[in-house]
Amino acid sequence: MKWRVRRASPYFMLLPAVALLAFIVMYPMVFSFWVSLHRWYLGKPHLFPFIGLRNYSTILLKDAVFRIALLNTLRLAVICIPVEFALGMSLALLLSRGDIRGKVIFRTCLVMPVVLTPVVSGVLWKFLLHPSYGLVNYFLSLLGISKVEWLADPRLALFSVALANMWQWTPFAFLLLYAGFVSLPREPLEAATVDGASGWQAFRFITFPLLTPIMVIALLMRTMDLVKLFDVVYVLTRGGPADATEVLTLYNFRVGLNYFDMGKAAAMSWIIAAIVTLLSQLYLRVSRIEF
Repeated sequence: MKWRVRRASPYFMLLPAVALLAFIVMYPMVFSFWVSLHRWYLGKPHLFPFIGLRNYSTILLKDAVFRIALLNTLRLAVICIPVEFALGMSLALLLSRGDIRGKVIFRTCLVMPVVLTPVVSGVLWKFLLHPSYGLVNYFLSLLGISKVEWLADPRLALFSVALANMWQWTPFAFLLLYAGFVSLPREPLEAATVDGASGWQAFRFITFPLLTPIMVIALLMRTMDLVKLFDVVYVLTRGGPADATEVLTLYNFRVGLNYFDMGKAAAMSWIIAAIVTLLSQLYLRVSRIEF
């Protein structure tokens, strides 16, 4: 009997933490899924009819704005992720060399955008892209280019949001990849150099495969961040002009807290979570990495 109590005592010690975690995490998830199966408006909280999966079918089949928001989110991912990783990889390769002077200063400067909160970054880029007194248009005017409506033109607004996002999060990709370069074992690279391998061959056949797990983790984190992108878009354009920068989380916020349709907003949250899960599984299957 004492042996059984001693064996079960660690689980009893973990019980308060597990109960707190279940209350903080599991209860809101279960409640939000339950809400997604009902029609519930905050203006009429006493009306709570059960409608099953009708909110999900309405969003996926009939909501044109949701399709626009999904397409814009995918466009941002296609634009931002390759550029961020190309620049991050290039900077990591450059600063991982031992003959670069002032690496500490360069690393500090590169990390600065990540330190800023997304709201501050959005305000900064809103001033930079202002059509009348923004620095971007000022430098373009020196080249003879007329005033550009970066945030008011539907053709340029999404690119402007992508530019602000890439500026802030390229250092994040750099930090992860640079940490991966620094932590790589030197023996395989030294052996490849002795055997006559070029720098490109050593990178392709040794460095890149060893960096694959770190790259997949960075891709997962950046994809999840882009799918739930909200702050920068809200500050810069609030989804405009004409839904040109409407993204999933911004539309979800609008449905829940502007239109007060909590049932539909909860269903949309679960759809966004499903999209993130599917993309994560796709990354893991393509990279063939098991965690």
